[in-house]
Amino acid sequence: MFNFSQFPVLETARLRLREIVADDDEAIFAIRGDYEVTKYNIGDAYTDIEQAQNLIDAMTRLYHEERELRWGITLKGEQTVIGMCGFNYWHRLDKRASIGFDLNRQHWKQGIMREALYAILDFGFNQMKLNRIEADASAANMASIKLLNSLNFQQEGIQREQYFDKGQFYDLLLFGLLRREWTG
Repeated sequence: MFNFSQFPVLETARLRLREIVADDDEAIFAIRGDYEVTKYNIGDAYTDIEQAQNLIDAMTRLYHEERELRWGITLKGEQTVIGMCGFNYWHRLDKRASIGFDLNRQHWKQGIMREALYAILDFGFNQMKLNRIEADASAANMASIKLLNSLNFQQEGIQREQYFDKGQFYDLLLFGLLRREWTG
Protein backbone atom coordinates (compact mmCIF):
# COMPACT_ATOMS: atom_id res chain seq x y z
CA MET A 1 0.00 0.00 0.00
CA PHE A 2 1.22 3.51 -0.82
CA ASN A 3 2.90 5.15 2.19
CA PHE A 4 4.34 8.52 0.99
CA SER A 5 7.95 7.30 1.35
CA GLN A 6 8.69 8.09 -2.31
CA PHE A 7 6.69 10.28 -4.67
CA PRO A 8 5.08 7.98 -7.26
CA VAL A 9 5.68 8.71 -10.93
CA LEU A 10 2.88 7.47 -13.21
CA GLU A 11 3.14 6.94 -16.95
CA THR A 12 0.48 6.51 -19.59
CA ALA A 13 0.68 6.19 -23.36
CA ARG A 14 1.26 9.95 -23.80
CA LEU A 15 1.84 11.34 -20.32
CA ARG A 16 4.16 11.36 -17.37
CA LEU A 17 2.69 12.36 -14.01
CA ARG A 18 5.35 13.54 -11.59
CA GLU A 19 5.95 15.61 -8.49
CA ILE A 20 5.46 19.36 -8.89
CA VAL A 21 8.64 21.21 -7.85
CA ALA A 22 9.69 24.83 -7.34
CA ASP A 23 10.98 25.12 -10.93
CA ASP A 24 7.41 24.52 -12.17
CA ASP A 25 6.23 27.89 -10.86
CA GLU A 26 5.91 29.55 -14.29
CA ALA A 27 3.94 26.61 -15.70
CA ILE A 28 1.63 26.57 -12.67
CA PHE A 29 1.16 30.32 -12.99
CA ALA A 30 0.28 29.88 -16.69
CA ILE A 31 -2.45 27.40 -15.69
CA ARG A 32 -3.81 29.13 -12.61
CA GLY A 33 -3.41 32.61 -14.09
CA ASP A 34 -5.79 31.83 -16.96
CA TYR A 35 -9.34 32.87 -16.10
CA GLU A 36 -10.81 30.34 -18.55
CA VAL A 37 -9.05 27.51 -16.69
CA THR A 38 -9.95 28.70 -13.20
CA LYS A 39 -13.35 30.31 -13.61
CA TYR A 40 -15.09 27.36 -11.92
CA ASN A 41 -12.51 27.09 -9.12
CA ILE A 42 -12.94 28.77 -5.78
CA GLY A 43 -10.90 31.95 -5.87
CA ASP A 44 -9.77 34.23 -8.64
CA ALA A 45 -7.20 33.52 -11.33
CA TYR A 46 -3.66 34.16 -10.14
CA THR A 47 -2.24 37.60 -10.82
CA ASP A 48 1.28 37.05 -9.43
CA ILE A 49 3.79 34.22 -9.78
CA GLU A 50 4.21 34.26 -6.01
CA GLN A 51 0.73 32.70 -5.77
CA ALA A 52 1.95 29.77 -7.87
CA GLN A 53 5.04 29.46 -5.68
CA ASN A 54 2.85 29.43 -2.58
CA LEU A 55 0.65 26.71 -4.09
CA ILE A 56 3.70 24.55 -4.87
CA ASP A 57 5.00 25.06 -1.32
CA ALA A 58 1.60 24.08 0.10
CA MET A 59 1.37 20.96 -2.09
CA THR A 60 4.87 19.91 -1.02
CA ARG A 61 4.10 20.50 2.66
CA LEU A 62 0.78 18.63 2.50
CA TYR A 63 2.46 15.71 0.73
CA HIS A 64 5.09 15.47 3.48
CA GLU A 65 2.28 15.67 6.05
CA GLU A 66 0.74 12.70 4.18
CA ARG A 67 -2.51 14.61 3.62
CA GLU A 68 -2.52 15.19 -0.15
CA LEU A 69 -1.02 13.75 -3.32
CA ARG A 70 -1.01 15.89 -6.46
CA TRP A 71 0.84 15.31 -9.69
CA GLY A 72 2.10 17.60 -12.41
CA ILE A 73 1.07 16.38 -15.85
CA THR A 74 3.71 16.47 -18.57
CA LEU A 75 3.80 15.11 -22.09
CA LYS A 76 6.25 12.21 -22.34
CA GLY A 77 9.71 13.44 -23.23
CA GLU A 78 8.94 17.00 -22.07
CA GLN A 79 9.46 18.65 -18.69
CA THR A 80 6.87 21.45 -18.78
CA VAL A 81 3.86 20.91 -16.55
CA ILE A 82 0.68 21.30 -18.62
CA GLY A 83 -1.76 20.39 -15.87
CA MET A 84 -2.27 19.14 -12.36
CA CYS A 85 -4.38 16.37 -10.88
CA GLY A 86 -4.46 14.39 -7.72
CA PHE A 87 -6.03 13.64 -4.39
CA ASN A 88 -6.97 16.73 -2.39
CA TYR A 89 -7.45 14.64 0.73
CA TRP A 90 -7.26 11.01 1.80
CA HIS A 91 -9.49 9.77 4.61
CA ARG A 92 -7.76 6.51 5.47
CA LEU A 93 -10.33 5.15 7.95
CA ASP A 94 -13.14 5.42 5.39
CA LYS A 95 -10.83 4.42 2.49
CA ARG A 96 -11.89 7.44 0.43
CA ALA A 97 -10.25 10.40 -1.24
CA SER A 98 -11.25 13.35 -3.40
CA ILE A 99 -9.77 14.31 -6.77
CA GLY A 100 -9.17 17.69 -8.35
CA PHE A 101 -7.70 18.71 -11.69
CA ASP A 102 -6.64 21.64 -13.90
CA LEU A 103 -5.27 21.68 -17.45
CA ASN A 104 -3.60 24.40 -19.49
CA ARG A 105 -6.14 25.62 -22.04
CA GLN A 106 -3.78 24.91 -24.97
CA HIS A 107 -4.23 21.20 -24.21
CA TRP A 108 -8.02 21.04 -23.86
CA LYS A 109 -10.09 18.61 -25.93
CA GLN A 110 -7.24 16.18 -26.57
CA GLY A 111 -8.18 13.52 -23.99
CA ILE A 112 -5.20 14.44 -21.81
CA MET A 113 -7.07 14.93 -18.55
CA ARG A 114 -9.11 11.77 -19.04
CA GLU A 115 -5.86 9.83 -19.56
CA ALA A 116 -4.27 11.42 -16.48
CA LEU A 117 -7.32 10.86 -14.28
CA TYR A 118 -7.57 7.25 -15.39
CA ALA A 119 -4.00 6.74 -14.14
CA ILE A 120 -4.61 8.35 -10.75
CA LEU A 121 -7.93 6.52 -10.27
CA ASP A 122 -6.14 3.25 -10.95
CA PHE A 123 -3.42 4.28 -8.48
CA GLY A 124 -6.07 5.21 -5.90
CA PHE A 125 -7.95 1.93 -6.09
CA ASN A 126 -4.91 -0.35 -6.46
CA GLN A 127 -2.10 1.36 -4.51
CA MET A 128 -3.98 3.44 -1.94
CA LYS A 129 -6.61 0.69 -1.55
CA LEU A 130 -9.46 3.21 -1.73
CA ASN A 131 -13.06 2.09 -1.77
CA ARG A 132 -14.46 5.44 -2.88
CA ILE A 133 -13.16 8.40 -4.85
CA GLU A 134 -15.10 11.65 -4.76
CA ALA A 135 -15.17 14.71 -6.98
CA ASP A 136 -17.18 17.88 -7.27
CA ALA A 137 -17.84 20.27 -10.11
CA SER A 138 -19.70 23.49 -10.61
CA ALA A 139 -23.06 22.82 -12.26
CA ALA A 140 -21.92 25.31 -14.92
CA ASN A 141 -18.73 23.35 -15.71
CA MET A 142 -20.03 21.05 -18.44
CA ALA A 143 -16.56 19.89 -19.51
CA SER A 144 -15.71 18.56 -16.03
CA ILE A 145 -19.13 16.95 -15.64
CA LYS A 146 -18.74 15.19 -18.99
CA LEU A 147 -15.22 14.06 -18.03
CA LEU A 148 -16.35 12.64 -14.68
CA ASN A 149 -19.27 10.84 -16.32
CA SER A 150 -16.91 9.33 -18.92
CA LEU A 151 -14.88 7.82 -16.07
CA ASN A 152 -18.04 6.24 -14.61
CA PHE A 153 -18.48 8.70 -11.72
CA GLN A 154 -22.07 8.87 -10.56
CA GLN A 155 -23.69 12.16 -9.64
CA GLU A 156 -24.81 11.74 -6.05
CA GLY A 157 -26.07 15.12 -5.06
CA ILE A 158 -26.17 18.84 -5.44
CA GLN A 159 -25.28 21.59 -3.05
CA ARG A 160 -27.58 24.35 -4.15
CA GLU A 161 -26.05 27.84 -4.30
CA GLN A 162 -22.96 26.43 -2.60
CA TYR A 163 -20.55 29.20 -3.57
CA PHE A 164 -20.70 32.88 -4.49
CA ASP A 165 -18.51 34.26 -7.26
CA LYS A 166 -18.62 37.51 -9.20
CA GLY A 167 -22.00 38.54 -7.87
CA GLN A 168 -23.77 35.21 -8.39
CA PHE A 169 -24.45 31.97 -6.49
CA TYR A 170 -23.55 28.64 -8.11
CA ASP A 171 -24.61 25.06 -7.48
CA LEU A 172 -21.98 22.39 -6.82
CA LEU A 173 -22.54 18.84 -8.07
CA LEU A 174 -21.17 15.94 -6.03
CA PHE A 175 -19.86 12.76 -7.68
CA GLY A 176 -18.59 9.41 -6.45
CA LEU A 177 -16.93 6.34 -7.91
CA LEU A 178 -16.75 3.08 -5.95
CA ARG A 179 -14.11 0.38 -6.26
CA ARG A 180 -16.74 -2.11 -7.47
CA GLU A 181 -17.71 0.31 -10.28
CA TRP A 182 -14.13 0.84 -11.45
CA THR A 183 -13.41 -0.81 -14.76
CA GLY A 184 -9.65 -0.18 -14.73
